[in-house]
Amino acid sequence: MKIRVQMGYKFIIGFLFVVGTAAFAPRIVQKFDIVEWLREPLSFLMAIVIGLILGAIFSRSLTKGFSELTELANDISGGDLTRPDGIGANGKLVEDESTELALALNTMLKSLKGLVGHIKDASTNLYEAAETLNTVVTKGHKTTEDISNGTAKIFEGALEQAGHLENASKTVRDMAKMSDEVSEKVTDMAAAASQTRSVVQKSVVISTSALKKMESLLQGVDYTKDMVVSLEEKINNIPKILDVITHIARQTDLLALNATIEASKAGEHGRGFAIVAEEVRRFADNTNHSVADVALIIKEIKGEVERLVNSASESATFTHEGREDINRVRGTLDEIGAFTSEVADKAGTVLALTQRQKEGAETSAKLTDQIAGIARESVSVTEEVDKVVDDHRASMEELVSSAKRLSELSGELDKVVAHFKVDKSEVAIFPQDEAEKLYTTT
Repeated sequence: MKIRVQMGYKFIIGFLFVVGTAAFAPRIVQKFDIVEWLREPLSFLMAIVIGLILGAIFSRSLTKGFSELTELANDISGGDLTRPDGIGANGKLVEDESTELALALNTMLKSLKGLVGHIKDASTNLYEAAETLNTVVTKGHKTTEDISNGTAKIFEGALEQAGHLENASKTVRDMAKMSDEVSEKVTDMAAAASQTRSVVQKSVVISTSALKKMESLLQGVDYTKDMVVSLEEKINNIPKILDVITHIARQTDLLALNATIEASKAGEHGRGFAIVAEEVRRFADNTNHSVADVALIIKEIKGEVERLVNSASESATFTHEGREDINRVRGTLDEIGAFTSEVADKAGTVLALTQRQKEGAETSAKLTDQIAGIARESVSVTEEVDKVVDDHRASMEELVSSAKRLSELSGELDKVVAHFKVDKSEVAIFPQDEAEKLYTTT
């Protein structure tokens, strides 16, 4: 069992030992056979020697612990934390303040070992995490740069696409205007076909009294039949009057195809635009087909009407009277009347088709205007996206700078902690909860 005595009391006890020794020294000298005149100096000398010996013993016992603690404190201040625990705290029978100081220094040494060790580990982990973060952020910054470049290209493409659509809208409006003109011409041709039918009917009445001219009329009818055959051979020819409309329809189809391609490049933002562009292209295809049909019918009507009128005139001029041929001539004229009726019906059909083509052109113009509006909105949205990407790129640049600074700070922390020498085996057994308490305290 150890006894604790304060250091002041130890000094008093040592002083009492010295004083007692000095007091009892003369009595000890008297027990020896020494001459009288030598007893007093010898007693004084003996008291001094014994006092010095006892004082040295007491002083050594008192200062030994402080020397070890001073050496330990110097090592700690120099960053050497490899000394073992328990220095200056063991081997004393009677404990004092130096023992408590030794325990406090050893506790501090143990805590510093754990704290510095964990700081070193944390510094290493922080440096590795900072390097990883720096790598990830650098890659993210590069990706942001690529996205920014991509959005810039998309913005330029959207501007160009909007310009193309404006031109396409103008072209479709021109096509609608031309469809109005074609509709007017077809209406006039239908009226002309109706008048032709009336003329043929009158020719039948007149031919009854013109028997002497029936032979010439027959020749004219034969010629008319030949023209009909020729007309059938040329039925697949496309009239030049609608070439311009056909060309415009094809250009509209090409513009719609280009719009579809540009919409596919725009990705999710161009999906609705691609659907509208496909509808425009479908309308252009239908317009192409309708214009082709109209061209065929118009050419057929024009050729047949002109030839039939000429044939009827020549027949009326050169037909000779012949009662035996009256029935044949009348039959032929009946056929001509039926044919002109058919021509009139075809003219009505052409008129209906032309009206449909006109409505389709107007619808195409409206759709093209809508597409142009969508394109303008797409340009605005793309511009906003480009601004957002620029802001994100600026944030990424700040994050890259922060990651680099974090890496530099972790390196500086590692250099500071490297000043301390720590035994890894002692750090490994330092409790985690104690380290957390130390971190919280510091």
